[in-house]
Amino acid sequence: MNTRLPVFNRQKFILMFIKAADGNLSKLDFQKLLFLYHRQCSSLFYDFIPYHYGCYSFQANADLETLQNLGWLKVGEKEITLLKYPEKGIEVNFQQAIELKKFMSANVSLRGDELIKFVYKNHPYYAIKSRIVSSSGLNNSEIAEIKRAKSECIESDTVLFTIGYEGSSLESYINKLIQKDVRLLCDVRNNPLSRKYGFSKAPLSIILLKIGIEYIHIPELGIHSEERKNLNDVNDYKNLFEDYANSLQNKKMSIEKVFDLINRHKRVALTCFEKEPKHCHRYYLSRFIETEYGIKTADL
Repeated sequence: MNTRLPVFNRQKFILMFIKAADGNLSKLDFQKLLFLYHRQCSSLFYDFIPYHYGCYSFQANADLETLQNLGWLKVGEKEITLLKYPEKGIEVNFQQAIELKKFMSANVSLRGDELIKFVYKNHPYYAIKSRIVSSSGLNNSEIAEIKRAKSECIESDTVLFTIGYEGSSLESYINKLIQKDVRLLCDVRNNPLSRKYGFSKAPLSIILLKIGIEYIHIPELGIHSEERKNLNDVNDYKNLFEDYANSLQNKKMSIEKVFDLINRHKRVALTCFEKEPKHCHRYYLSRFIETEYGIKTADL
């Protein structure tokens, strides 16, 4: 029985990556080597966030599960093993193949504790949420750099942010929240479902909780999908957002809820899809709150 090829180039790249590592990597080593490769070479498949053991890509982890389900990998509790490699169907970019070979040769002995130490020392931001900094073998000045990076992500003033995920990976989106010390994400989509990995309500709320950001969904502050039909030009969108802005006086109970959350958490972000703030209702909601309550606003 033929094993089905992965659909996405990034998943094919993972097979190449693990094959280049002699077909076996620990999960910790996989994440850190993949991170270093993306930092040192030309690949742009994955982004990373600071997580419990350092740099981490949720998308890469999901792709490992997909590749296991397709029969290419065995993903154990701690180890990843290449079961077989496609004889054809993976178009190898020559430059990428050379880069990958050089990268693995240069880092052949960098594994385990030494790899963790290397990443933490050279990329301290990605260690700010690590549970193992004190046992990583770093000296006092290196640990101080991690503390400094962490302090740069701590703010005291009250701000209502807005953020869209259009064109962003889950990890780059979360990094914006971490770096602005957002403590609560307020989802104002009427229908919080997305085909984009990680942005539907259930996975987004779970992942955010794991990194210390709370999540709440307030659908009544969204725009119903039927109202978004037949939007053909700039004037249609202008009329839509004018109608939405005018409706906010009738949504005072929900807006009071947001105001209470801002008072409690200090650093709150309203989220929806669109990249450009003024092309999304979250912008008009945030400015209404700014005018009514004197809350500082900013768009991420």
